[in-house]
Amino acid sequence: MKVRLPADDDSGVNFVLEYVLTFMIASVIFSIMLVMANGLFIQGPKTTVSEVQFTDIGNDLSAKIMDTYLVAPVSPDSGNVSTVFDIPSSIAGSQYFVNVVPSGTDRIVSVYSNSSGVMVNVTLNSVNSTIPVSGSTSSGSISHRIWYNSTE
Repeated sequence: MKVRLPADDDSGVNFVLEYVLTFMIASVIFSIMLVMANGLFIQGPKTTVSEVQFTDIGNDLSAKIMDTYLVAPVSPDSGNVSTVFDIPSSIAGSQYFVNVVPSGTDRIVSVYSNSSGVMVNVTLNSVNSTIPVSGSTSSGSISHRIWYNSTE
């Protein structure tokens, strides 16, 4: 009796082994596509939506600060100006922060989210040169207010 080695077998692959190999190769390809689809179809649009919404919030807050600046009393008059504004509690499923920070000789409204890593800056157009502007808020805060007191 002649013993045949597996290397000498040219009859083909067993059907069960063929299905197992095909399933394993298809599983690997599907897993790679699934990992790539997360970045392409979920993270990309989420970042784009966050950037657009953060720009809208920065522009809205900058306009509200400018409105407060326009009606603020100047010396020797004294008085207070206060306004309440609303911002969404989350954007693209993430909470965010709004800060007014210095940038050279001007101030900027910085809107950013630590969880998504998106940050947008909107300038205040030299309002800081006549009225000092500073402050911060979080989207998780209950109320958001801009105020100016000319006696301080």
